[in-house]
Amino acid sequence: MAAYMIVYTIKQDDSGQWGVYRDDTLLFRELTLGPAIRLARDVARDEQHRSSRPTCVEMHEGGSRTKLAKYPKKADAAGQWEVFALSAY
Repeated sequence: MAAYMIVYTIKQDDSGQWGVYRDDTLLFRELTLGPAIRLARDVARDEQHRSSRPTCVEMHEGGSRTKLAKYPKKADAAGQWEVFALSAY
């Protein structure tokens, strides 16, 4: 049986604050964007380490989706995980 990708999502609420979700479950709320991204990436990375299942982080805003990080099932030969660079965060 193939492992499915676990998706953590960052979404903005009506008050302009950001929340971190796993599937449709709200995990953290009332964050600014930078801390929300860092927290989502930390949680996704931890999930991948614990479960050995691939995880990713996406940001949903205005009907569009942006992939912020992807942690594949295994690290590369150097022990590095594939992560999209976000130098501002």
